[in-house]
Amino acid sequence: MHFITGGVCQGKRRWVYEHYDLDSYSNWKWQSAFETDLKLPNESSVERIHVIEGIEVAFKQSLTLQVEECRDRWYHFFNAWCEWEREDHQLVIIGADISKGIVPIQKSERIWRDLTGWCYQDLVKRSDRFDVIWCGLNQTLKLKEEVR
Repeated sequence: MHFITGGVCQGKRRWVYEHYDLDSYSNWKWQSAFETDLKLPNESSVERIHVIEGIEVAFKQSLTLQVEECRDRWYHFFNAWCEWEREDHQLVIIGADISKGIVPIQKSERIWRDLTGWCYQDLVKRSDRFDVIWCGLNQTLKLKEEVR
């Protein structure tokens, strides 16, 4: 799993396209939480690379549950994707860093920010690679040797 974060409009999407050479590669799928609910992999998920963009939005949408239930739900969601990756697939998750700046006044926004931070920590632990993107430039903070 490759997790990528950075500020809003800092070039994360473009960096992923360039890093994975998606313009010249056909066996990939892009799933955006900005446009649709995120789906789990299934038998028809045959693409080599699967990108999930806007994971922080999906976290916010799950806050109809209690925070611990949300974390548990996302833990199982990422487990399913980790199983899928074992079949020679690559999962790339993109999430905006919403942890910086002024602490939100609204309680619901603070809870969302907290949930996102906890889930990002879980993602980093599970990821083979972790990059932060600022102004289109990446900084690799985690890289396991066996990553392709």
